[in-house]
Amino acid sequence: MAGYHSLLLIEEDVPSREFVRRALARLGYQVTVAQSGVEGIGQFAPGLFHLVVTDLHLPDMGGLEVLRKIKQAAPETAVVVLASNSEVSDVVQALRLGAADYLIKPIEDAEVIEHAICRITRAETLARENREYREELEQRNRELRDHVEVLQRDQQAGRLLQQHLLPRSPYKYPAGIEAAYRLVPSLYLSGDFIDYGLFGERFVAFYLVDVSGHGVSSALVTALIKHSIMHLLRERPLFAQLDAIDSDLLDILQLINRELLSTRLDKHASMFVGVIDSRARQLYYAVAGQVPMPALVTAGGVEWLPGKGRPLGLFERGNWQVTHVGLPPEWRLVACSDGVLELLEGDLLERENQLLRIIDESRGDLDSLCAALHLDTSEALPDDATILTLKQS
Repeated sequence: MAGYHSLLLIEEDVPSREFVRRALARLGYQVTVAQSGVEGIGQFAPGLFHLVVTDLHLPDMGGLEVLRKIKQAAPETAVVVLASNSEVSDVVQALRLGAADYLIKPIEDAEVIEHAICRITRAETLARENREYREELEQRNRELRDHVEVLQRDQQAGRLLQQHLLPRSPYKYPAGIEAAYRLVPSLYLSGDFIDYGLFGERFVAFYLVDVSGHGVSSALVTALIKHSIMHLLRERPLFAQLDAIDSDLLDILQLINRELLSTRLDKHASMFVGVIDSRARQLYYAVAGQVPMPALVTAGGVEWLPGKGRPLGLFERGNWQVTHVGLPPEWRLVACSDGVLELLEGDLLERENQLLRIIDESRGDLDSLCAALHLDTSEALPDDATILTLKQS
């Protein structure tokens, strides 16, 4: 390819041709001269010349035809046409065909040529910069899309792993207690987590934990919590003795609190952890910053369970307490993460009242609760939302 300053000048009139050639040479162009349209087209080739200057009035071929052939062969090549005052209509047609500019003959001031060439050069420079910017932007967009696809694949894999860690739902234990849940993350991964299991023949233990934030970091903390509890279970049996249930529940909260403080991940969590003694019909539980509180549904109505305790991961001591509640022959227990409150309107007290009313109207049935809250049909959730239900009938 020829240098950036290669130029083809097609002009029959000798004085005009020499004036324009000298002016262009002073601008640093290497000028190739042609005296007719046929000669000019014969010398032209795509990429050979940066610019073409052609007269509209040529002896053998109209300047418009020269312009048309050049633009067909190399649309990116800038063409300046030379025209007399009587050829104004041809100038308009030339601009429509893609001419970059025009000069009116006779040309007596070289600065007119310089200004025209400079305008074209600036426009070409801007177009080139815009093209390079678009190409760079498209490349970055491609890289971003590739990166997002990798992240999505990673998060999808993480979501499958997190789902694998969750228990089956619903699950009915031999003691006649059935546990079920619905966990809907706001992103691929959830900062909410639940688990339950049978200990011995009479104790069903469970927990619902809500880690601050959502996404990958919060999901990793839920995996850490499950791992910590499983590690504790390997070290010693939990919920094996009736008189040790209270201390077992507090040990779980203290363990997770220490883990969150030691990891320095700037994460805290709320938690509801409990044990149901199916033989004695007794509920043992503790709460750590739980909002809303769990609700107990019986034939007599529905009510929030009492209890208090600081969230996990913020304080060395949480002042957690274990509460005992006697259970009737038929009951349902409903625990929700605070993301469920985000599905309702009003201040915190109004939302809690609405939720309690919905729990009462559904009688604690999981599917009915989810339908009333539109949990399964919400397109986008502001926070992870989880409902855990346990029942005995």
